[in-house]
Amino acid sequence: MRPALFLFALLMPLALLVGCRQQGEWHQFEGVALGTGFHITLNGDLGEGENVLVEAAIQGELASLDSQMNAYQSLLSASRLPHSAERLTGAIDVTLREHLQAVAVDRLFRVFDDFGIANAMVELGGVQRASGTSERHPWRVRLPRSGIGESPEPVLRLKDAALVTRTVPRPAGDDVAATALVLSVSAVAASAEAADRLARGLLDTTPDDTLEHPVRLVVLTQQGLELHIGSTLDPLLER
Repeated sequence: MRPALFLFALLMPLALLVGCRQQGEWHQFEGVALGTGFHITLNGDLGEGENVLVEAAIQGELASLDSQMNAYQSLLSASRLPHSAERLTGAIDVTLREHLQAVAVDRLFRVFDDFGIANAMVELGGVQRASGTSERHPWRVRLPRSGIGESPEPVLRLKDAALVTRTVPRPAGDDVAATALVLSVSAVAASAEAADRLARGLLDTTPDDTLEHPVRLVVLTQQGLELHIGSTLDPLLER
């Protein structure tokens, strides 16, 4: 474990963690950070007292990024942009927060590596990442609702990978563009930051029925909503 992280984490008040449970080798932590809730599930044979150190390290990483986000938001608020730029500043704020959420998840997995924890699941905002297995099976996560139909969304088997969903607002009323508009991208990659980059990049593209990326797109057309599923994502879905 990095000494500087240990010192910082142990000195930080555990204000963001609102729950911690242990059952056998299963450890669960939950709380609020970076403007959203988080839930962490770990499976590992931690030594005596290591559970407290893991909790402190989690808190240290999240508190550090919370401080960064607050500093960036203060700078943005102090920039005194014209009133007409409020929508732009709002979009920058959302993008920054979502980026830091992806960064936070990847940093937590470095903490888990330091403690030798091989099986873990983290959910923070629109970011989910899993390592190892859950009771010898891949972790199971449900894709976000697409808005198409009433049936439950499909379950995704996630192992040593991250799932990130990014969205854009749906146009109001009947203001539908002549070309298809990507409203939501759920992307899988080896890390949360990589999945975040992939999802954001595809939000600005024209959807293609032959997508080779491990992604699901929710696309708005003049005929309504459509789902586009990448060929490399389909094998991960439970049918």
